[in-house]
Amino acid sequence: MSDFSFKQFTISQNRCAQKVSTDACIFGAWVTEKMDLPTRVLDIGAGTGLLMLMIAQKSNAIIDGIEIDDHSFEELQENLRKAEFSSRVFAVKGDARNFLFPHEYDLIISNPPFYENQLLSENAHKNIAWHSSMLKLEELFTVVKKNLSSTGKFAIIIPFARIEETIEFASNIGLHANQQALIRHSLHHEYTRVLLLFTYKEDLFQKEIINIKELDGRYSVRMIELLDDYYLNIRF
Repeated sequence: MSDFSFKQFTISQNRCAQKVSTDACIFGAWVTEKMDLPTRVLDIGAGTGLLMLMIAQKSNAIIDGIEIDDHSFEELQENLRKAEFSSRVFAVKGDARNFLFPHEYDLIISNPPFYENQLLSENAHKNIAWHSSMLKLEELFTVVKKNLSSTGKFAIIIPFARIEETIEFASNIGLHANQQALIRHSLHHEYTRVLLLFTYKEDLFQKEIINIKELDGRYSVRMIELLDDYYLNIRF
């Protein structure tokens, strides 16, 4: 698997099971659009470090990323070390469920394992990245509750089918969904992913739909708006 080059950083993804995806790129760009210049950010399940570096490009925040998988952690370290933002991005090896973070965060993000109670791969490395056998959604919200500041924000990307349970888990710890974006390939496709932004403050619930492509196959105006600062050739 070749490296994935962005305008200001490059992601190596040979060892990490969860590769760079369009959905993850949209999520990272969407979060940077919604954040309030955070000073400390935590990425739970950092993988390649993609989300960390997207946020680093758009802020001066100190960003920690925790990763449990050995192979992914090695690649995470490598990607962060070679980035121009290397002095502000840090890889942490461990299990977020019992890791003692030294401070609270004003922004927490996660692109968690998508699938629960579904057939597992024979590859344990992929199971950690794609399934929630290691970190279930309810456990993720428990980690967020412990480490999010009282004025902080939590952003997550999930499968479309899991909206209701995700909002319910958030409600159980006092978080309210303030922003939602539904992702689909085009106007004629079903929704596949949902982006959600939570805070402890109940506020006006804002919704949007993000179509990745127009019907003629070109990137949508919204995609260009989100990713023009990151993608090399999104306008072509």
